Amino acid sequence: MDVGIIATHVPPAKGYGGVAVTCGVLTQAWAERGHRMVLVASDESISGRLHAEEVQLGDTVAVRLYRCYGWRRWGFGLGAIPAIWNLCRQAPRVYIHGIATWPSTLAGVFCRLLRKPFIVAVHGGLMPEHVELIKSRKPHKWLFYRWLTFPSLRRALAVHCTSDTEAAGVSAALAGEGRILLVPNGIDSRAFQVADYPARPGMQLCFLGHVQQEKGINGFIRAWLQTRRSDDRLVVAGRSVDGAYFDEFLQLVAAADGAIKYRGYLSADEVKALLAQSHFLVLPSGLEQAGGMRENFGNVVAEALACGRPALVAKGLAWDHLPQIGAGWVFERDHTAVCQVLRAAQETDADGWRQMSQSARRHAEQALDAVSLGDRVWRALTEPAELGPLAGLAEQRT
Repeated sequence: MDVGIIATHVPPAKGYGGVAVTCGVLTQAWAERGHRMVLVASDESISGRLHAEEVQLGDTVAVRLYRCYGWRRWGFGLGAIPAIWNLCRQAPRVYIHGIATWPSTLAGVFCRLLRKPFIVAVHGGLMPEHVELIKSRKPHKWLFYRWLTFPSLRRALAVHCTSDTEAAGVSAALAGEGRILLVPNGIDSRAFQVADYPARPGMQLCFLGHVQQEKGINGFIRAWLQTRRSDDRLVVAGRSVDGAYFDEFLQLVAAADGAIKYRGYLSADEVKALLAQSHFLVLPSGLEQAGGMRENFGNVVAEALACGRPALVAKGLAWDHLPQIGAGWVFERDHTAVCQVLRAAQETDADGWRQMSQSARRHAEQALDAVSLGDRVWRALTEPAELGPLAGLAEQRT
């Protein structure tokens, strides 16, 4: 075994978003390099319990799943204790996906007790707004962070962040202590085909993600309703995790008179098909500036770029460079800015869109290659002395 991996949920688990997806992409990238791994995760999935043989991440990856029950979102299950302890004891080094869940907390504590080298990927858990929300409204959770989460992060070889905003949040939360490795999430572009310009009348946008306030989708829809043309369409796909917010969403859908289609949770193949049918992906996370959290990265943007789909993204995420590379627009987090970007997208003709599509795919292939980015994380995990201080964010940026 070269490395032990701990995650709360693992593909093909459904319903748990980017953390599980990222775990799968990074593990597969390492497997492609021939690295030997053992992965421990819960068997939780909204479609039914996973079995180890269903987790196909590479021939060099052994999978051990423990029974999850009770707090399913946090991967709770007493079987995690022996599974994670044994892995941390046996592995020469450990990579931990996430913070403040049951398995990630155990892994951090066990690695410290055993003095094992480890890296933690925080996956948005310390975004600035999220930290402020916990400090002001959730004192018990804040104590949990201070007593268990932060000591582990300070002892890690590095805290893996995927955007400047996430790195700033980690640095502030740890009061400048600890080491930060700034490497974006990767994607295997070979798994995505580039479809040509959708020739249907009007412009189709798609949103992929949970229907919740942190994602900003309702605020985006209000701007879209104000600017849309008669043939324009918006397709929303993802689970609802907030009843009141979802009710408001359904009211906005009704006001669109059929121009908005809600498709619920989609499989990976269905996501690819939806992207192929759409002109642009939208990621308005943080638009409503409420709810205490934004995206730390936004895997759906990487997937859209790999499909040759430009994106419309809220400012302050990992995608502020999209206009510079010609692969989309970034809008300030306010209604007027969203309307301006929507009008710019409407004015883009087929030739201009194809240029953006080519730029999007090229960026995914060159800057977001999962194997190359995985190599950078692997070096930080296995050869930390070779990297020098990791606190210098500029040196670690792609």
